[in-house]
Amino acid sequence: MARAVRFEDLAAAKPDLLDDRHAHARLVKFANNLAVERRLVHVPVGVALKRVVSLAAQQTPFKAQGTRGTCYAFAACAALEASYKRKHGIDLDLSEQYAFHLNMSCELYPDYLTTATPHENNSSYWGFRGSSDIVDKLKRAALPDERSARYLSGTEMSSLKANTPASGNLDDSSSQDQLDAFEYLEANVPLAARHVARYRVADFAAVPPNPGIDQLETILSAGHEVVADIPGHCFLLIGYDRRRRVFKVKNSWGEGRFIDYSYDSPILGGRYVLDVEEPNAFPQRDAFWLGRWHMDHDGHHGELVIRRTTDYRGTQGDPTKIGNYQANGQSYDVNGRTLENGQALHFWIADESGRIQPGAAVGQEFWAYVFTRDPANAAGTTRWGGSEYGVSLGRSEISGKPSQGFGADAWIGRWSMNHDGWQGLLHVTSAQPFAASYRGQDGRDLVVSGGPDASQPHILRVSIPFSSKRPQQFQLFGHTWENNRFSGITEWQGGAFGVQGLKGLPGRRPLRP
Repeated sequence: MARAVRFEDLAAAKPDLLDDRHAHARLVKFANNLAVERRLVHVPVGVALKRVVSLAAQQTPFKAQGTRGTCYAFAACAALEASYKRKHGIDLDLSEQYAFHLNMSCELYPDYLTTATPHENNSSYWGFRGSSDIVDKLKRAALPDERSARYLSGTEMSSLKANTPASGNLDDSSSQDQLDAFEYLEANVPLAARHVARYRVADFAAVPPNPGIDQLETILSAGHEVVADIPGHCFLLIGYDRRRRVFKVKNSWGEGRFIDYSYDSPILGGRYVLDVEEPNAFPQRDAFWLGRWHMDHDGHHGELVIRRTTDYRGTQGDPTKIGNYQANGQSYDVNGRTLENGQALHFWIADESGRIQPGAAVGQEFWAYVFTRDPANAAGTTRWGGSEYGVSLGRSEISGKPSQGFGADAWIGRWSMNHDGWQGLLHVTSAQPFAASYRGQDGRDLVVSGGPDASQPHILRVSIPFSSKRPQQFQLFGHTWENNRFSGITEWQGGAFGVQGLKGLPGRRPLRP
C-alpha cells in the first residue's frame, strides 16, 4: 500500500503556494465574523458518525493551480462540482479562472470612500486575497464551464500583462483604468463566458470559527465537503479517518490523489454547499452586465464599465457602486442594482467626477434591459429635465448621425429594429396621420398603430399585433442629437424589455446565449 501523502509535508516543500499567514488570518476572521453575524453557521444534528467517511466517489478529476495563489477558487469549484455530481449525476468542469476573477475584481473595497488607493477592487493578476467565503459569492454569481473561460497559468497571466501596455505594472499603485484594461481582456475572461454562466450555489452554510474535529466530522458524515481555511491556504475536506486522526483532502497542487491533513493541525473556518441550482438553468443575466459597454443616451456617447451588480459584503438586492461612466476625458461614479431576475439594470450616473457614497441615488437616472437573445446589447430609458429619452448599450461601438432636434417627420423611413434579440423592419410612411408597418423574421407584414407624442415628437408609442389577441406595446425614443437612431422599451407578459432601432440598415441575426 502506498504511503499516505501529508499536506504538512507538501507545504514545507512549497512555501510559495502559501499566502501570508497574517493577511490570510485577517480575511478568515472577517469571513467568520460575517458568518456569525448573518447566522450562516450551522452544524447538522442527528447525524450518525462513522469511524471512516469518504466522499471520494462524488469528486471530479484533480486539477492544479500552478504557481498562482488561486487555491480558494479551486476548492470552491471542486465543492460545487461534487454537489452537482451528487445531486444531478453529472461531471462538471467549472472555470476557476472565472471564479477567481469574480472574487478579485468584482468585490468593492469596503473603505472605497476613504482609501487613498487609486482603484476600488483587486485584480485577478494578483494572488491570494481570498478565503472560503468565495462560496458566499458563488450563491450570488454563477460560473461558466472550463471550456468557456479556461484557467491560465502564471506564465500566461504574466505574458498577458506584458502584451497589454494599458494595464501598466498592475500593482497597488495602479489606476482603476489599468486594472480594467487587464480584467476585461478577452484573453483573460472571454465575454462569451459571461453569457453562459449558469452553475451556482443555491444554499450553503458556514462551519463554526475554529471548528472542532467533531463538528467537521458531523458535516462530512452528513454528505457535505468542506471548503476549509487553514493558515495561508484553502482546500477541500472530503472525508476523515478517526483511527488515523486525519482528514482526507482534495488539494490543488498537482498531487493527483487525495492527501491527509492531521487532526492536530489547525482549521480556521470554512463553508460547505447545501444545494445547487439546476444544471440546465438559463444563464444568469447578472453576468451579462459585467464588463465594458459602449453607451449612447439620446446621442451622447461614452463608455460604461460595470464591475459588479451586488456588494458581496452588503445585503443582496441593495444598490451599490456598480462601476464608472467615462466621457470627454472624465470619469463618473455609477451606482445601481439589477432587478427582474437580472434583466433590468437601474442605475444613476453622478453629475460630477469624484467618489460618491456607494449605492446613493445621485445623478442622472437610467433604466436598461439586457437582451435575452442578444446579450451583447441592451436598451432602455433615461430622464433629464423632466422628459424621458432613449438609451442604447452595446459591446460594439454604437454609430449615430449627429443632428439637433427630432420632429415628428424624422420618424418617416425604414428602421432596422431589435427588441430583446428579435429582428424586424419598422417602416413608417407617414407621421401625421401616422401610418406604419412591421415585417418580422417570419416575413409577415403587420399594420402598426399609434403615433408620435403631440407635445414631445421624439416619443413614438406604437402597438404591433404579433398576436391578434394581445398586440405588443412599444415606447420608442428618437435620439434628439442623432435622428437616425431610437431606443426604448416594450412590454410583454408583464415584463419590460429593451428596444433599439437604426434607420436604413438591415437587422442582424440574434445571438443565442
